[in-house]
Amino acid sequence: MAEKKKVFAYFDGSNFYHNCKNNYGITSIKFNDLCNNMLDLSNEELVKIRYFNCPVNQQEDMQAYAEQLKFFKNLRQTPFLELHLGKLVRRRLQKININCATCKHQKAEHIICPKCKKQMQITDCYKSWEKGVDVQLAIYMIIDALTKKYDTALLFSGDADFCPAIRYIVKALNKEVIYCCFPTPKTSELIQTCSKYKIVTQEIILKSIANNHPQ
Repeated sequence: MAEKKKVFAYFDGSNFYHNCKNNYGITSIKFNDLCNNMLDLSNEELVKIRYFNCPVNQQEDMQAYAEQLKFFKNLRQTPFLELHLGKLVRRRLQKININCATCKHQKAEHIICPKCKKQMQITDCYKSWEKGVDVQLAIYMIIDALTKKYDTALLFSGDADFCPAIRYIVKALNKEVIYCCFPTPKTSELIQTCSKYKIVTQEIILKSIANNHPQ
């Protein structure tokens, strides 16, 4: 009897959450069931799930922070799954380029508060950015391939920044990388770079529903 292919799954948590929500209105997933539902279990075996995400800022949103803690607890109890956390960093906004239909191209320096209508300088506002998630995911994909832990990698992310790592894994290390994407959006560069792609269909998601809520 032929030995089954070893499969590792890599989740870009935030990317997956928003794509699943936007496509199917569903955010409660059993990740081991989802991965198995993507496989041909007659010749493929799920060995490991690596899930990458960033903690919500406790000071900014206490409710979201508490919900995410419960979600992370459920993740840590999921078979085959290892949770990897990055961090959120705050960066001040600079001037914003706008393309006004009347005035054409302009640079905005102020913004209006949607609640009190007060005008504020854009530089007094900030945006939270994920840091460390993409780098961690790419490094683990490469190291796991180099150490021959998998034959096939499932990538649940639409970020084309992973393409250089994927090219190395596919061409130099002779491993299969499958881009697991939702009906929309699809990233053409990932489709071209990965060994192949599979659609995460609504049927697969419905078979994989759980009672936790990813962030």
